[in-house]
Amino acid sequence: MATEKQDSSRKRPPNFRIEIPGDETVKSRILEKLQRVKSYLTSTLNKPVNNSLIIEELLDFWIKQQLGSDNTKELHPFPSTYSQTRRQDVDQGLFVTAEKSLDTYGELFEAHTSICNGKLKVLKRTMKGHVASVRLMCTKEKSHSYLWSSSSYLPNDEFLVNHRICHAFYSSGLLPVHYTRFVNGAGIGCITKERRSKFFRKYKEHAENESVQSVDNAINDEISSYDDLDGINIMTDARHGWRKNAKDTTVVALGEKTHKVMDCEHVTKSQDKVAQRHERLGTQKIYENLENKNVSIKIHAHDRNLAVNKFVRDTQFTVNQNDLWHAVKAVKKAVTKISKGTKRSEGICWSEQLGDKVEPIATHINWAVRNCEQNSQKLKESLDNIVEHYCNNHVNCHHSSRCKVDSNYEPSRIVITNGKVRKMLESAIKSSTIYKYPQDYILAKDTFYVESFNNVVNIFQDKRICFGDDQYKLRSNLAVCHWNENVDRGYTSVWKSRNPNAPATQKGKKIYKKLTYNYRINIWNHYISSFF
Repeated sequence: MATEKQDSSRKRPPNFRIEIPGDETVKSRILEKLQRVKSYLTSTLNKPVNNSLIIEELLDFWIKQQLGSDNTKELHPFPSTYSQTRRQDVDQGLFVTAEKSLDTYGELFEAHTSICNGKLKVLKRTMKGHVASVRLMCTKEKSHSYLWSSSSYLPNDEFLVNHRICHAFYSSGLLPVHYTRFVNGAGIGCITKERRSKFFRKYKEHAENESVQSVDNAINDEISSYDDLDGINIMTDARHGWRKNAKDTTVVALGEKTHKVMDCEHVTKSQDKVAQRHERLGTQKIYENLENKNVSIKIHAHDRNLAVNKFVRDTQFTVNQNDLWHAVKAVKKAVTKISKGTKRSEGICWSEQLGDKVEPIATHINWAVRNCEQNSQKLKESLDNIVEHYCNNHVNCHHSSRCKVDSNYEPSRIVITNGKVRKMLESAIKSSTIYKYPQDYILAKDTFYVESFNNVVNIFQDKRICFGDDQYKLRSNLAVCHWNENVDRGYTSVWKSRNPNAPATQKGKKIYKKLTYNYRINIWNHYISSFF
C-alpha cells in the first residue's frame, strides 16, 4: 500500500520589506544598532525576538517618551502640504503676501497653540490694495481673535506689497486700463487710482535720477571710445507722441560708437505750438546740454530735416550728414514708379526695361557713396554712370567691376535701348536729394539705431494714447534706461538662413542674450531707501 509523503519543509511566515536609503556605511551602522537592541530584548524578555518586534518596541518607546505614558494622548498627524482644490473653492479669495508676513503668521499660530487647543479660522478678509487684512477667530475661545495682514508696514504706515506692485506697474510701461483688467480678472485686489497717483509723484523723481545717471555714464563711455578728443559723432531723430499734430515730441541723440543715448529731450506744444518745429527745438536743447557738459560734436547724422540741416550747418566745427537709407529709399520709390504701371501708359510714364533695376540701382548707390572717398563730385559722377552702365556703356565704370575685368561680360539686366526710357531714369536719379546734395551723404552715415530706439520707446509710450507731461517724461526716462542697459548686448549664437537666393541673410542673425533690468532694481532701491 502506497503512502503519501509528508512535506516536512517549514513554511515561511508572511513578511514585508522596508526600504531605507543609504550606502554600506549607513547599512552597517543601523544593523549594528539593531543587533544591540536585539541582544537587550532577548535577555530582558528571556525569549528570541525578530526584527518586527524590535521595531515595534522602539516605536512604542518613542511614542511614550514624546506623548507620555498615560496613553490618553493621540499622535496628531501633520496636515499634508499638498492640497487639491475642490470645485466649490475655485473662486476663493486671492491676495499677495510677503515672506516676513508668513513668518509672522507662523509665530501667531505657535503662540496661540501654546495657550489653546482650538484652531484658527478666517472670520473676515478685507482687501487693501493687493494686501489682505484677515480677522482670525479661535474655534473654542471667541475671545481669541487676531488681525493678520499679508504685508508688513513701511515707516509711512503703508503696505510694502502695494508699493512693490506699484513699482512693477510703472516700470513695466503698463497702461492703467491693462493693470485694472488684469488684477480684477485675477481677483487679487486693486490699488486705487488715488494711491497710485500718490506713489507716482514720488517715484518719478527716482526714475529721472536713474535716467540722468545712465546718460552721464553713456557720455563717458562714448568719449572714451575715441582715440582723439576733438569731439564725438552723434545721430538724432524725433519721435512724435502720436501720428498727427502731436502734443509731445521726443528728440534723442545716440553716440555713433556705443549707440547709447547721449541726451533725450521732451518738447511739447507749450514750448512751440507747431509740431513740425519740435525736432529743431529739441536738437538745439541737445547741443546746449552737451556743450554744458564740455562735449563737442564733430559729425551729426539725421534723417534730413531741413531745419536741422540749417541749424547744424550754422554750428561751428560740426559736419552735417543725412541718413543714407532714407535717401536710397526715395530713389527706389522713384524708380519703381517708372518701372511699372498700366498697359495704356507703357512707354509714356513707365517702361518694362526698368522693371529689373530697382534693387540693383539701390545697391549701386550704396556702393558709390561708400567708395567716393568723401568727394561729392566723384559721388555725382558715379551716380551719372548708373544710366550709362545699364545702357551697356562701361567706359566710366570702376576698374574693379566685372564689366571692366571680364572680357566675356554679358549684362544680366535688360539693356536700355530706348532714348525716352533713358531720360526717365536720368530724371529719377538727378531729381533725388542724394544727387542734388551729395555733400550731405559722402560719409555714408546711417541712423537705423535711432529708429530701433524709437521702437523700444513704443514699449513704454503707445502712440494711440495721449499721456500727460509727467507720465510722458517718466516713460521716456524708462525707455532711455532700458536702451542704454541692453543695446549691443552679447549674443549666444548666430542663425544662418539656408536660402541661397537671399544673400542678405547669409551674414546670419544673432540670437541675443536675455534682456536685463538692473535699472528697475536701482530705481526701487533708491525709492525705498527714501523711507529709511
